[in-house]
Amino acid sequence: MRITSEKFKRLYLLVLAFTSGMTIMAVEISASRLIAPYFGTSTFVWTNVIGVIMIALAIGYYLGGKLADARPELNILLKIILGACLILLIIPFIASPLVEWLNKNIIVFKSASLLIFGGSLIIVSLLFILPILLLGIVSPFIIKLLSNLDAQLGKDAGLVFSISTIGSIFGTFLPVLIFIPYLGTRKTIIAFSLVLLGVCLLGLIKRKWLAIFLILFMPIFFMKMPQIKTAQGVVTEGESVYQYFQVHDKNNFRYLSINEGMAVFSILNQDISNVLTDSYFDYYNLLPYLDGNGKEQKILILGLAGGTISTQLNHFFAQDYNVQIDGVEIDQKIIDLAKRYFDLNNPSLTVYNLDGRNFLDYYNKQYNAMVIDVYANQLYISFQLTTKEFFDLVKKHLVMDGVVTMNVNASSPDSELLKNITNTMNLVFKNVYLVPVPDSLNYMVLASDNDLDFTKMENLNKIEELKPIIDNAVNSAVKVSYDNNFGYLTDDKAPIEHLTDWMILDYLFK
Repeated sequence: MRITSEKFKRLYLLVLAFTSGMTIMAVEISASRLIAPYFGTSTFVWTNVIGVIMIALAIGYYLGGKLADARPELNILLKIILGACLILLIIPFIASPLVEWLNKNIIVFKSASLLIFGGSLIIVSLLFILPILLLGIVSPFIIKLLSNLDAQLGKDAGLVFSISTIGSIFGTFLPVLIFIPYLGTRKTIIAFSLVLLGVCLLGLIKRKWLAIFLILFMPIFFMKMPQIKTAQGVVTEGESVYQYFQVHDKNNFRYLSINEGMAVFSILNQDISNVLTDSYFDYYNLLPYLDGNGKEQKILILGLAGGTISTQLNHFFAQDYNVQIDGVEIDQKIIDLAKRYFDLNNPSLTVYNLDGRNFLDYYNKQYNAMVIDVYANQLYISFQLTTKEFFDLVKKHLVMDGVVTMNVNASSPDSELLKNITNTMNLVFKNVYLVPVPDSLNYMVLASDNDLDFTKMENLNKIEELKPIIDNAVNSAVKVSYDNNFGYLTDDKAPIEHLTDWMILDYLFK
């Protein structure tokens, strides 16, 4: 069905502007998710995605204006869009093998952070510069074509940008709220590309050929997609509205990895006689010794994930300490995954599918101890769970002399990130302590109005498996006072991403 009448041609061009704007934004939203299994979704990655898309659009806008002046023909524009659609339809199938090939043969960054920044920049550029550049040609080209119809250049330019922006709004919300949760990232890219392809073909070919082309392309949408990320011992993988996740087995352990997999969110020791993981998770077992020895223990875990912490606390303390655990996890798919693959269900645990801070707002419960183990985008502690206002809220939910603890990844005990967090906790609690986890960059930060005497743990009737952890805490725990050389964090100013990024760069280049 070719475009003939002037009125219909104008309407068609505006529909094309809407659809191309929607597709550009949907692809941008999906791009970070597409490469998340390999590089995560940190600010490094988002910077590269947004930067590359903007560069491609800028070039496309410029070239589109020049080409429209030289050859203001609708068929040329439609062929450009057709090329962009075909590339976008290929991307979901080549992304994984391309990343794996480049990682083995081209990308040689020795540090994890440089790999995330440099690797994601290379991949995003290779995958998305060309199709987005081609789609960037669309708006100035449409403006030129409309001006040839009625010579109202200012009005036409404003209308095209307005319609394209409305399309971008749809391209922002639809992937996040509907397409990615139900179809996955790769099929989201395919779906929006097919919509744009259909609109494009409407102007290129006759109706009967349009139907034939769409029939030929539709099977791509219904194809079973290959495994997102290959790895040995993969048990399952998937996507939620928040992240890509993968469960894999190695040696005697089962791991829950998020996005690029450099961070492990849960570990299950598949040796039923031993629940310890040889990681920082094990240090949360200090809590019942520090508060209420022999008493009932009510513990809140913000950031339940696969339930490693709750499983260990239940294993060691359910009987003697009558442990009752509330676990809060924002991602329902992770909760379902944990129940199936990480033995999440235990008699001590009650699970809540909520954001951690929302939970504290909604529920008026008191706890002997609180665990904060919430990381967003692998590298960053969720900023809203590091501020003075947050810890004021935490304190209201702790019994007198209760203890709060969180894991902080830091390059040294003097890192600005760690100092800002301990300073903030010092504003709320009388005592703040650091316990470094051996052979790692993990620091357990503990705070309480009670003066925690770690040496007393030496005299307790200790569980045999926990003796090395207790001994290390006794020997390495230090009390941390407010350091005037550093600041503190508030809801208004908590630059966790900035502090983390600079800590990493300083660690790499010092």
